[in-house]
Amino acid sequence: MYWFLDSEDNVLYVGKAKNLKNRVRSYTQIKQLSHRIKQLVVTAEQLKFETLESELEALLVEAELIRTYQPHFNVLLKDDKSPLYIQITDELFPRVKKVRKKEILTKKITGTVLGPFQSAYKVTEVLKIARRIFPWCDKNKTGDQTKNIVPCFYYHLDLCPGACVHQISVAQYQETISQLILFLRGKKKAVLQNLKTQMQEAVAQEAFEEAAKLRDQIRVITEVTTKKYRLKPNLVLPTLQLSKTQNGLVYLQKLLSTYSYVPKKYPLERIEGYDVSNTQGTNPAVAMVTFIDGQADTSKYRVFNIKSLTTPNDYHMMKEAIIRRQNHPEWGRPNLVIVDGGKGQIRAALSIWQWDIPIIGIAKNPDRIIIPILDPKNKQSLSSLKYHIEKLQGSHPTLQLAQQVRDEAHRFSQKQHKKLRAKTALSHTL
Repeated sequence: MYWFLDSEDNVLYVGKAKNLKNRVRSYTQIKQLSHRIKQLVVTAEQLKFETLESELEALLVEAELIRTYQPHFNVLLKDDKSPLYIQITDELFPRVKKVRKKEILTKKITGTVLGPFQSAYKVTEVLKIARRIFPWCDKNKTGDQTKNIVPCFYYHLDLCPGACVHQISVAQYQETISQLILFLRGKKKAVLQNLKTQMQEAVAQEAFEEAAKLRDQIRVITEVTTKKYRLKPNLVLPTLQLSKTQNGLVYLQKLLSTYSYVPKKYPLERIEGYDVSNTQGTNPAVAMVTFIDGQADTSKYRVFNIKSLTTPNDYHMMKEAIIRRQNHPEWGRPNLVIVDGGKGQIRAALSIWQWDIPIIGIAKNPDRIIIPILDPKNKQSLSSLKYHIEKLQGSHPTLQLAQQVRDEAHRFSQKQHKKLRAKTALSHTL
């Protein structure tokens, strides 16, 4: 795997080669290069590489890098013709599908999407092996136990866990799909650890049939991730020129440009996080924390003691803090605001927000990023506002960045709330 960088460390092109020396030599044959490749050679300032263990691993890592960095010269994986994706549908009993980029652009695609990939053959190979380990059902199920009782084709091949004939619960099925997604993202160690823990619990409960099933899953995973199967998908990004925090900012830029319609290179130099803290409306405080280039800057933290009400109303408290924040432009304007909460807190903040700066939320259980879909050319009322919900793995740098902002805001608001509570208690004793 190799990648070209320009003078500003922007990723220009990501590629893979079995013989890197020969591939690099081909770029020196100027007369034989296409116009696009000549531009790449002239623009590139650096070449970096990483050795991967298999061709398929290179395929998956290449797709993840192109999805994250959107290199200008990777035309083949960015146009509407060839890219292939793996979609895990957002249903009670999720299905696994192969979809083209055109379908993603023209249809409402939900759930988890992995890719893009150029090779349909390789994707099919991955899914065949994955299905042996984590079987799934192809039928669109609703959970209604009175319908769809005819088994699907794959049920007879032991490649469906029996969702079509009601032999598996929603919770059990979705746990299998969660492990499948981890596997497809290359989180082999996490998957094996989860399965080993479950097997030990099954043995302790004398559920030996279940333990044997888990043992077989562990054995197959170990088998298919050897070199002879050419499969060890590891989608943890090479560091390239970026730190983990910067990787998180890059993907966050991509989300904002897609759903908030800001420029693709929208700066995220200053991010502010807000959290409300009170006890049944008493001693309320709203904290504002500031992250510069993804790092906390405590010198720019602020706190707002809420005095307009003493009854529980987190939305009103958030609105008061946001109004007061906008009265201080001398503090500098943020590039992004993250509120602790979901759609309600986002609507509360947007209802009084005057600056042309995006606001997103981070909701809990499980943690997920909520982004209001704002199109400046098509103004929407807050009541009809639509949202994109980005569900990321716990190890994803963008989710971890949002969590860090949220947790720091929560810590700071709790600290102020406790101070106010102690002050109130002291005044009552005097």
